[in-house]
Amino acid sequence: HPEIGEDVKVMGVRSGERIALTVACALVGRHVRDLAAYRALKSGIGAIAQAAAGAASGLECVAAVNTADGEDAASVYLTVTGLSAEAGDDGQVGRGNRVNGLITPYRPMSLEAAAGKNPVTHVGKLYNIVAHRMAQTLVAEIAGVTEARCLLVSRIGQPITQPQIADIQVRLDEPAALAALVPRITQAVRVQLEGLPLLWRESLAGTLTLW
Repeated sequence: HPEIGEDVKVMGVRSGERIALTVACALVGRHVRDLAAYRALKSGIGAIAQAAAGAASGLECVAAVNTADGEDAASVYLTVTGLSAEAGDDGQVGRGNRVNGLITPYRPMSLEAAAGKNPVTHVGKLYNIVAHRMAQTLVAEIAGVTEARCLLVSRIGQPITQPQIADIQVRLDEPAALAALVPRITQAVRVQLEGLPLLWRESLAGTLTLW
């Protein structure tokens, strides 16, 4: 779909068993024949978003695309490059997605931006990455863990592998199983912390995902 630009933003709001998506999608003007084609593309993009969100969540989903559009061709979201930067919405470090690829005002998230920080000692970068990996590991590798939140707090002067706080919160299929899972959870967290001093290698190789 060459008419769909690279700048796509999706905001999702869940109310009970229903998810409402608002999609902002920059379309590339040279690939859009006319206003009717633009509207057809919007409809198709909405259908793709609805299908993806419905498959992932199992909930009823509705999607609205480019909701700031007007009625005529002069007031729709057409671009030359497929990026909103053309209109002055240039990205700044700290405004965008966190290391999990999301902005999550209804769930815990760090206000630190991972991009633009040194990959050796800056905990604003390193703890964001490692906390996300901890959560992924706990859900992927420990049966019964359906959700995990990992909160890390550093202390100046302490080694980065020894956070002042490592607060791990998990949701379980069977809450009564928590005591039996604590050793495995603790070990998974310890492994991630011990790997912190080597993260710079991934940064140098360009394999770290920061947004």
